[in-house]
Amino acid sequence: MFTYYEPDTAPEESKQLMEQSLAGFGMIPNLHKILAEAPATYKAYNQTFTSFMKETTFSPIEQQVVFMTSNFENNCHYCVPGHTWMMKSSKMPDDVIEALRNGTQLPDAKLQALHDFTKALIDNRGHIGDD
Repeated sequence: MFTYYEPDTAPEESKQLMEQSLAGFGMIPNLHKILAEAPATYKAYNQTFTSFMKETTFSPIEQQVVFMTSNFENNCHYCVPGHTWMMKSSKMPDDVIEALRNGTQLPDAKLQALHDFTKALIDNRGHIGDD
């Protein structure tokens, strides 16, 4: 259904983006191989991801809670394994990883609150009220 590109087969506009993915991750995630089909989308995805990772006050573990909550809620079969790798790299406790992967209660109250807020944003399309 999707074409999985490599740097040598990707559209010319995506080749540099794929090289950046390879440099940043040590490999090219499958999602990036598919995004290469649409260079403007691939670029926007990379910019948004980079901004979130570098320009927010969330810790690496908190960032992964936001990502993985979204991945789970959206049934992203590319993102769940990819972010599992990222969570292990950020030294997230295994019990937190498993809870996020399975959609169960997190063992940390602060991370659970972030998970709940993120899920509410997704479920309510950003309209969660003043409370």
